[in-house]
Amino acid sequence: MRTSVLTSLVLFLASSAVNAAVLGSSTTPTCENEVVVSETFIGEDKNVKVTQSHCDETPFVTAQGTVVSSLTKRQADPTNVCGAQCNTFCFNGAGGGPNEDDCAVIANALLFDSQNGKPLFNATAAGTPTNKVTMQFHSCTTYFLNQAATDLTYCRSDWSTLVTWLAGDCNAAHNAHGGLCVAADQRWYIQ
Repeated sequence: MRTSVLTSLVLFLASSAVNAAVLGSSTTPTCENEVVVSETFIGEDKNVKVTQSHCDETPFVTAQGTVVSSLTKRQADPTNVCGAQCNTFCFNGAGGGPNEDDCAVIANALLFDSQNGKPLFNATAAGTPTNKVTMQFHSCTTYFLNQAATDLTYCRSDWSTLVTWLAGDCNAAHNAHGGLCVAADQRWYIQ
């Protein structure tokens, strides 16, 4: 299983042209007044918690990694954003980041579901009750936030790859405590 995750990571990085940069810790987006709509568990052992929710004050992030209060509307693009390019940023300052092994459990759960009939998931349009999808296992939390005015579909295998990459490259050993990847067109991000 470890080999398939690493192979996926290499293929994803090569095809997506992911560029990493370091952000100051003050730019970490936060979800204010989050309202959880649903909760379930995924993975072979059903040990990764998944919630669908909405934030009162949406933490929009630009393709340059800047947290802003709103984004400029863009023309309608395809709603399936699997394989879309994103720009990766690490949060500056060592300490407080997740355990890489905990993030590996999430990555593997995403792959398990992807390989067992659920390769895609949906995040409803920004401002709707389920525009944020969160996965959590012990110290590792990751989420997909739809910043677009339309519903989006994303691949669990791509998310798995990003979780693995962020946990490995945005950790205390690299003077970071987590990170995010913002879509080049700013319609979504994964933290």
